[in-house]
Amino acid sequence: MDRQKMMMNALRYGLLFASAIFLWALLETVLGLHDRYIRYHEYLSYFFAVPSVGIMYVGICAGEETPAKGMRFRRALWKGLAITAVVAVLSPVVWLVFCTFVNPAFLGNMAQYAIESNAMTPSLAAKRYALPNYLFVSAFSMAIIGAVISLVIAIIMAGRQRKQ
Repeated sequence: MDRQKMMMNALRYGLLFASAIFLWALLETVLGLHDRYIRYHEYLSYFFAVPSVGIMYVGICAGEETPAKGMRFRRALWKGLAITAVVAVLSPVVWLVFCTFVNPAFLGNMAQYAIESNAMTPSLAAKRYALPNYLFVSAFSMAIIGAVISLVIAIIMAGRQRKQ
């Protein structure tokens, strides 16, 4: 797979990942995890790891002739990091659209819950759930989480190749 195809692959799966983030947030809203069942939000949002890993795995394997036989560590890692870069750039855009147009009360609800549950002081909650900060944290966390997922998948893919 040449560089152009690899970058198109990263864009395709980065967009898919960003879309999944948006759809997950929408599902959380519909299920009431952003208001009446907000106390469960922290725990149930961890389930997003399943589609995250799935999308990253499929994206890393895409375009390979025999992904079941594995691939070189460096190649798998770079493919995953390229997808991660796209997601890290798009994640703040997704959250900006979501928090502005879909659920403008989301960050306020999160701040209020943090205060009411004694998890944060009002001043800390106001800073933590301010839109600019939330957008920064989303990009930064997606970069870290995506890099870790990419690393784990690359290790698994390289191990498969070694066994062949």
